[in-house]
Amino acid sequence: MSSMPSKFSERFPCILQHPRRSISTLGLLFLLVSVFVELPVVVAQQVKDDHGPRRFYPDDPLWQDPDSTDIAPVEVFELYKDYDFIENTFGEPAKFNGLAANVNTLGEVPDSSWFTNRLGRRDMSVAEVTRGPDTGDGPAAGVWKVTGRPWAGITPKFTIRDSRGDTYLIKLDPTHMPELLSSTEVISTAVFYAIGYHVAEYYLVGIDVSKLEVEPGAQFRFGSGKWLPIKKSDLEHWLRAQPRQPDGTIRAVASKYIPGTPVGEFKHHGTRSDDPNDIFPHELRREIRGYKVFAAWLNHDDSRALNTFDSFVEEDGRRFIRHYLLDFGSNLGSGSTNPQEPRAGYEYYMEKDKALKGIFTFGLWSRDWMHVKYPDYPSVGNVEADFFEPWKWKPQYPNPAFNRMDAADAFWAAGIVSRFNDEMIRAIVAKAKMSDPEAEAYLTGVILKRRDKVVKYWIARTNPLDRFEAQSAGGRLELSFDNAAIRVGAAGPGATYRVRWSALDNLKNQEQPVGEQIELEGARATVPDDAWGPRDDVGDRYAVASIRTFHPNFPHWKAPVKVTLRDRGGEVDVAGIERPRKDPDSAADTGS
Repeated sequence: MSSMPSKFSERFPCILQHPRRSISTLGLLFLLVSVFVELPVVVAQQVKDDHGPRRFYPDDPLWQDPDSTDIAPVEVFELYKDYDFIENTFGEPAKFNGLAANVNTLGEVPDSSWFTNRLGRRDMSVAEVTRGPDTGDGPAAGVWKVTGRPWAGITPKFTIRDSRGDTYLIKLDPTHMPELLSSTEVISTAVFYAIGYHVAEYYLVGIDVSKLEVEPGAQFRFGSGKWLPIKKSDLEHWLRAQPRQPDGTIRAVASKYIPGTPVGEFKHHGTRSDDPNDIFPHELRREIRGYKVFAAWLNHDDSRALNTFDSFVEEDGRRFIRHYLLDFGSNLGSGSTNPQEPRAGYEYYMEKDKALKGIFTFGLWSRDWMHVKYPDYPSVGNVEADFFEPWKWKPQYPNPAFNRMDAADAFWAAGIVSRFNDEMIRAIVAKAKMSDPEAEAYLTGVILKRRDKVVKYWIARTNPLDRFEAQSAGGRLELSFDNAAIRVGAAGPGATYRVRWSALDNLKNQEQPVGEQIELEGARATVPDDAWGPRDDVGDRYAVASIRTFHPNFPHWKAPVKVTLRDRGGEVDVAGIERPRKDPDSAADTGS
């Protein structure tokens, strides 16, 4: 046993540093178990809900995950399309179930190399949301040097270097559906950036063919697999059929190269074995599980591991991996080179029961989604909001993180979506500069309606109390709160609340119930004097309120939200929030 601590520090050196420690007490427990115990490789292990000694530390809740500690250079992890499809369609690659392991004591996702809190935690102006990740105005005017033509993916594209020396990937719209891809990329990037993900910068551009020059040594991959030098005639051939804008340029979207060295993609399960900072299994990361809600909103059926990007970066003398979402071409109504397939969002590529029905009926079996009618807007493609139901939405094939999304993950994500107001959505769509105002109005309406459906469904899957605050009122301390489901229109009035207080001994992680359950007259509860536990080693004391919500249409809201208050010498704040995780309609073992 004496060798175990050294094994732990060698595998997770940063966890032993105090700031990294309290990212999640459960997360730490998971790491200890994973290192000190030989875990069998079985499908869907359940991370236990035990916390161990001491529930809170003085610096809780943490809002920064220090997962950018310096690491050695890593190998390129290349994910293969066919392998990813087969692994997730016919297998169960993820090993763990249970609650999200990378959240802080409030159930929030800290800033990290994976995610940066933006609209979900702070107010953003319409201009800031619309600008998204863009730090400039795109490729500089003047000559663009064509440096290559990537062969991966299905979208027609080539790379250029502008007069400033910046490199961009130029992606072309389908010739028969001008503005489709470029609009989708620009809109989606702004949305996912405001949510908090790391994304590339995207700019609408007008290509002046006369100002394209081929860089010596530039190559492209021919259909036979052979690499050939790019010639000016190749450029003219690739661009000949592209529609021209009134000024003679070709509309396209330019994606600025992501800083750092590309080191592959990340899977939606497991961890990178060569990255000591990557300690939480990806299927237990809330921002990856909750990604399902955002993907359903924008019909991002291509939200698979193949469309992620890991970059090895150096900042302030530290080298680490930053994780990106990439390529939103198959999103909303776009299928990159064609309109989105009618199946997208409704069925996986391969579903055994549906495949058999199709075979036995000689392809005559019909599904409801086959009869959905889409308006004829080439710049929009196939996307709608009337037939769409959030709980039925599916990506192209099973996603192990999406499959583990519980009600608490979904509540977190739905809360972020609810922060996108109508003005923001209109401004984001306007950024796409669609030439048809009717198409722009239609797409805006679809995004707004899908937003409302996503928010109203997923915010009500668990006890929806939020906005907890400790306030002094009439010489007494009160805990006030709000009902998110009623606030967003997912539920009507009529909710009542009951609270049961407990005194928490923080160092022993033990709760002692105080008094009986109390029926509240509104969304506030007086904190009893005897609800406070003993002061811990830094002089803090804690009181826990378990609040149950009663509503005739949502019986599952009776499962309590546990809110922990912390008293620091008379200054009281909210130190912890534990939300019920079990979806009322789910058979999955997600806990409660």
